[in-house]
Amino acid sequence: MLAFPSEREAQRRLQELLGPDTVYLIDTYDTLEGARIAASLGRPLWGVRLDSGDLIELSRAVRRILDEAGLVEAKIMASGDLNEYKIAEIVAAGAPIDAFGVGTELATSSDAPALGGIYKLVEIEGRYTAKLSPGKVTFPGAKQIYRFPDHDLVALANERVGATGAEPLLRPVIFHGRLLEPLPDAGAARSRAAESLGRLPEAWRRLVETAAPYPVEHSPELKALVESLRQSA
Repeated sequence: MLAFPSEREAQRRLQELLGPDTVYLIDTYDTLEGARIAASLGRPLWGVRLDSGDLIELSRAVRRILDEAGLVEAKIMASGDLNEYKIAEIVAAGAPIDAFGVGTELATSSDAPALGGIYKLVEIEGRYTAKLSPGKVTFPGAKQIYRFPDHDLVALANERVGATGAEPLLRPVIFHGRLLEPLPDAGAARSRAAESLGRLPEAWRRLVETAAPYPVEHSPELKALVESLRQSA
C-alpha cells in the first residue's frame, strides 16, 4: 500500500493482478475507509482482511459496508497475533468473520520468546513514505540508530551525529546479494548480547511489567521530515 500514491491505486492494481482471488488488506491507514474503497472497486474479489484493532466491531462495520455495496458474497478474513482463545472469543461474539490467519501462535512454541515485527515501507525510488493515521504514525526514510550510555537516538541514515559516546548500531551485512563481512558464530553473538545487556542499569533488565521503559529519542531532522510530509499530505 505504501508503495503507491494512494490506497485506491494500490487496491486497483492488486485487483488487476489477482482478479477473483483478490484479498484487500484494509487496515493500512483507516480500516473503514479501506473497506469503502474496496467496495467501490467492486468485483472481482475474494474479500478483505482485518489485521489490527477491535476485530469484532470492525468486522461488523465492514460487513455492512460490503453488503450495502451489493458484495454480499465477499468474505472477511481476520489475522493479527490470533490464537485458539482469541478466535473462540470472536466466534462466540458472532462476528461476521469467515476465515482466520494464524502465524506466530501456530509456528512458535508458547513457552519460547517470539519477537513480533511489522514491515513498513519508508522510502522508494527517492520518495519518502509514511503513515500519518492516528495511532499508526511511522517515520520515513532510511534510519541509523545511535546508542548512548543512557538512551538511543533514531536518526536519518545520512545524518551525522557527532556527540561523544554515540555508537551507530546499524551497518550493512548483505549488498546486492553479497555478504559484506563474515558473520559471527553463535558464541560470539551470545557474548556480544551478554555484554550489551550487562551495560544496562538494573531497571531496564527487570522482567516484571513495572520495568522502566528504555528511553528512545528521535532526531530533530527526522521529526522535521515527518512534519513536512504531514503538511504536504
